[in-house]
Amino acid sequence: MKKQAIYLFSSMLLICMVAMSCNDNDEDPKPIEQKKVYTLNQVGDSGVMGTVTFTKQNDDFTMVSIELEGTMDGDMHPSHIHANSASEGGGILIDLTSVDGETGKSETSVTQLNDGTPITYQELIAFDGYVNVHKSPSELSTLLAQGNIGSNVGSSSGNGGGSY
Repeated sequence: MKKQAIYLFSSMLLICMVAMSCNDNDEDPKPIEQKKVYTLNQVGDSGVMGTVTFTKQNDDFTMVSIELEGTMDGDMHPSHIHANSASEGGGILIDLTSVDGETGKSETSVTQLNDGTPITYQELIAFDGYVNVHKSPSELSTLLAQGNIGSNVGSSSGNGGGSY
């Protein structure tokens, strides 16, 4: 009986030691997510507004997500990143995935400009540009929402207040 008590005590002690040696502090801490959010303001009386978010995924690409309110089910809204500020205007430098009118959402993995020039997350959040969301592929001249990004935040027309 005494041997069984010693065996039981030894077993319990061993289990406790193993349990204490397994702690979660050995795991690497999760990296801090880097993202920048800009406002997309309605253009005219479109009733469409929201945000565009740039999220660093890794050194190779940035996820650009658009979330809009006021879009209509069944519509698809082309979106782009343009050069310069919204008040100056500029050519399309990055085509983004069209915004789905049902969800008001779009996600695009961005690694480069349309001409093939690589672009990083840091370059995108400092970019001299703005985002346009258009009514439809056949009505690109009709804007629904617009906002400055990067170095243009705070510029007059179409400004988009950025935040981390």
